[in-house]
Amino acid sequence: MKLKIDLKSIEWWYWFVTLIAMVAGLAGVVEGFYIVIAVSLFQFIHFMVTYGFSAFPTQVRFVYGIFTIGALFDPTRIFYWALVVGTIMVTLFDRCIIARVLILMPWNRSEKLS
Repeated sequence: MKLKIDLKSIEWWYWFVTLIAMVAGLAGVVEGFYIVIAVSLFQFIHFMVTYGFSAFPTQVRFVYGIFTIGALFDPTRIFYWALVVGTIMVTLFDRCIIARVLILMPWNRSEKLS
């Protein structure tokens, strides 16, 4: 995989700030998890206003935001570890497992799966 760091993209900065806050949270700074949730919700609202709720980028941010809120209630923090791996993939390589799953959902498909 090739590094895809785009310092000019607001999307990249959203993911980068989310990653830093999540790493801080996993390192013991609990406020980092609240920053992750806040950035995720802000990012979702930004994309919803810009593209609409049904737009694919908005769907990805919605699911990610729900996951970050749900992970807050996991005392083992295992869900946050999974999210940090995914966020690293998005931030450094522009690959997202949530997007890969959502693209297969019926409301995002115009053709049947073969």
